[in-house]
Amino acid sequence: MADGEMYSHEHDEMDECVQALAQVHAFLHSELLEADADLIRHHLHACERCMENFEIESTITEMIQRSHPATKAPATLSARIHTMRITRRSGH
Repeated sequence: MADGEMYSHEHDEMDECVQALAQVHAFLHSELLEADADLIRHHLHACERCMENFEIESTITEMIQRSHPATKAPATLSARIHTMRITRRSGH
């Protein structure tokens, strides 16, 4: 297929592609509800162009994670954040 040529889709490609790609980062970081993640998985399986974009984003994310390992927040900071969340939820 030539560059710029659209892949054939069995769905409303623009709308579903835009929605899937808008959520790709949240999907990569497991931040979506399982039902939403399932929709993204289904779309990626059906859409070659979005799968290519996803693979690029996934590779970039993996490279960043390897170069900057996650560090755990100090226990005191985690406790303060937890307390702030409870305070905000209770309206105080």
